[in-house]
Amino acid sequence: MSSQGLHSLTTIIKRLEAATSRIEDLAASGWPTSKPETSEAAHNSSSYAAATSSPPVQASSPAAPASVSTLQETPKSVVVFDEVVIDGKVKPFVELTKSFAGASVVEIVGLVEKQFKELRELINTAASCVKPDDPTFQSLLTPFHSTIEAINRLKEANRKDRDWFTHLMVISEASSFVAWVLNSKPGPHIAETKDQALYYGNRVIKEFKEKDPRHAEWVRSFAAALEETRKYVLEYHTTGLSWNSKGVPVGQYAASKSAKISGATSGGPPPPPPPPPPPAAPPVTAAAATTPAGGTAAVFAEINRGADVTRGLRKVDKSEMTHKNPTLRASSVVPSGSGSPPKKPVKPTKPHALMGKKPPKFALEGKAWNIEYQEDEKSLVVDGVELNQVVNLFGCKNSVIQIKGKLNAVTLVNCIKTQVLVDSVVSSISVTKSPSFAIQITGSAPMIQIDSCDTGMIYLSQASLHAEITTAKCSSINVNIPVAGEEEGVFEEQALPEMLRTCVKDGKLVTTVVEHVG
Repeated sequence: MSSQGLHSLTTIIKRLEAATSRIEDLAASGWPTSKPETSEAAHNSSSYAAATSSPPVQASSPAAPASVSTLQETPKSVVVFDEVVIDGKVKPFVELTKSFAGASVVEIVGLVEKQFKELRELINTAASCVKPDDPTFQSLLTPFHSTIEAINRLKEANRKDRDWFTHLMVISEASSFVAWVLNSKPGPHIAETKDQALYYGNRVIKEFKEKDPRHAEWVRSFAAALEETRKYVLEYHTTGLSWNSKGVPVGQYAASKSAKISGATSGGPPPPPPPPPPPAAPPVTAAAATTPAGGTAAVFAEINRGADVTRGLRKVDKSEMTHKNPTLRASSVVPSGSGSPPKKPVKPTKPHALMGKKPPKFALEGKAWNIEYQEDEKSLVVDGVELNQVVNLFGCKNSVIQIKGKLNAVTLVNCIKTQVLVDSVVSSISVTKSPSFAIQITGSAPMIQIDSCDTGMIYLSQASLHAEITTAKCSSINVNIPVAGEEEGVFEEQALPEMLRTCVKDGKLVTTVVEHVG
């Protein structure tokens, strides 16, 4: 035999050994032979036939229902909402809040994040379902109502927090932005809520402009999240929440989603059984029920009654006090006091706001015109006054009084939103405890005295520019001075100073007005 034939035979033997080794490995790993494979196929075909004649347990039908495909594929509108709004704006806003804000602001921003997640879930439902009836749609909006109520409760609970309450108002004013799902013009609705939030947001920016720039960045970040939501809504939900006309009913969608969630969580081991119930308490016998508790337990029971523990005590009279009666200290016996009866409590007087409405009064009594308790009277006129007469206004509200002629003095006390038009005064005009008053002088008045008033307007004429104005405990008092060279009725408004600075110079107090520059 030639050397070439021996080489070919050696090669064939090696290939046969390799094939045999491979077959042995497959047999060792449990590879089925031809007969079991045939029986397996027959078993599978019989099982499929049985499955088609009875409801499936694990195997799904060849044609997948619409709800399953809806759950498997995330709609484009939801993907864009996740990328542009939640990941792009909301998450950075939440992280910024956690980096510097107080606990109340972090908590309320967490509720805002919850609102966006609930909105995302509703958009996903709308993209997969046909438009439901009103009761079903209202049930989908239940989480929104709960979150808005939680935001308002949190705001009210922290009303006394001066450092962060304005921040809470920013969030609270914009909490209704999710209502765009009910609006046929959702874009303008979101823009309106953003403007409401920026009303308080600008206060935050102004307050912390020089202190901490992160507050201004926080306001702009929240406004950017609302603005991005508005742009998204204008593109995908121009005339309201868009539903899928070829989708499935909401009930079927919810059931399919629940089945998917339960199927994903059913792979783990079953939960452990609940613990056995506690042993029943022994029955209380009649003797034990009637026996009063004593000892330490009774003492603690009395203490736990709170304020009621002292209800049975009475006030000790001076005659029964041993430190004030030497005879009692000598005998060490205190007589049982049934002496003078306890004093009746003094009935509190009714506050002024709860008193009955007084009858209005408009009368000349001697040399005084007394005008009292006039409400919503816009045309009261005091005509024919004399130089020795005075006009006294008391308890008037939201009224206008015109005084024609020259008189001695005018006095306003406890009047609210009262306006007085007077010609000329010989002595003075006095205003006391009368908020939101207005006085216009068409003639002359040498002195105007204002005491304990908040918000007032004084209109002077050319003849009354020499008037001296005295104020005490007042705020927001403005004086309108006629502009020289202009027509009658053109005034320049100037505010009376409220802030004073006092220094000690040469042993004396020197007070000057604080001037604000810039």
